Amino acid sequence: MRSLAAFVMRGRSGAALVAATAAVLFWLFPPFLIVATAVVTLVTLRRGALEGALVALAAGAAATALTWGAFGRPWPMLQLLLPCWSAAWLLALTLRATVSLSRAFQAAALLGFVGVAGIYLVFPDPTAWWRGVLARLRQEFADPAAAGLAPDRAGWEQLLELIEGWAPYLPGHMVSAALMVALLALLLGRWWQATLYNPGGFRPEFQELRLGRTLAALTLVLFAAMLLIRWPPLVNLALVLGALYTLQGVALVHAAAFKLQLSPAWLLLFYLLLVPLLSQLVMALGVADAWADFRNRIRPRTRKP
Repeated sequence: MRSLAAFVMRGRSGAALVAATAAVLFWLFPPFLIVATAVVTLVTLRRGALEGALVALAAGAAATALTWGAFGRPWPMLQLLLPCWSAAWLLALTLRATVSLSRAFQAAALLGFVGVAGIYLVFPDPTAWWRGVLARLRQEFADPAAAGLAPDRAGWEQLLELIEGWAPYLPGHMVSAALMVALLALLLGRWWQATLYNPGGFRPEFQELRLGRTLAALTLVLFAAMLLIRWPPLVNLALVLGALYTLQGVALVHAAAFKLQLSPAWLLLFYLLLVPLLSQLVMALGVADAWADFRNRIRPRTRKP
């Protein structure tokens, strides 16, 4: 990974090539989108707003052209890259100006709120809009075999019904997903930057990540209101903050593992269980940490001579 980061920093054309290639590889393996976005964050962190924007524009144009040639339309790639890369670019500028991951994550919360509000401004009733999209999909793929899909009509209908049930909360899920890509890319880009120019600097910065008590209190209020009235806009805002506090919880786990000198195998097991079992617990730990300050309560383990 260090050699890839070094190649990215050699020049604009190399950075754009890596970002565009990784963006196109997203269609084969989605995590490549984080790598592509991390290239934009690394260049922005190191060389500033203009250079980061130029690399994003060049890589985005190349990736869109390749997608256009492969699928016959440019919109899938544009709809994918525009929210993720613009958010990552803005967050990288915030981190570059403040030299604080915590400030960058707080800015991400603001971006998330703006994103959810923007969706409601463009689509006053997102649920109705999504149901219209799903109705068109049902019409278009009335014959799945003819559309090149697996001829499992029941499975296709079950998937559409599942998405329809999520429709009221898709604005929050969409914004959270874009923010998660941008923030993971920001962390990867920051790690690359530390690897090249400040060895060992990323670990303490990440492990001290804190979003603050104000956002933690707002998160609790939103989740309480969500449970009481289930108003979709509140749920969507809560989803955004939940994603951010999940990442703070991950930083807390890393800090605890470092202080207790745990084997890397424990962190591997943690990541394997994070999505299926531990995500809500980790989010709750992230919120509680605003008052409990778990990092300072954990005593470093000392090795016996």
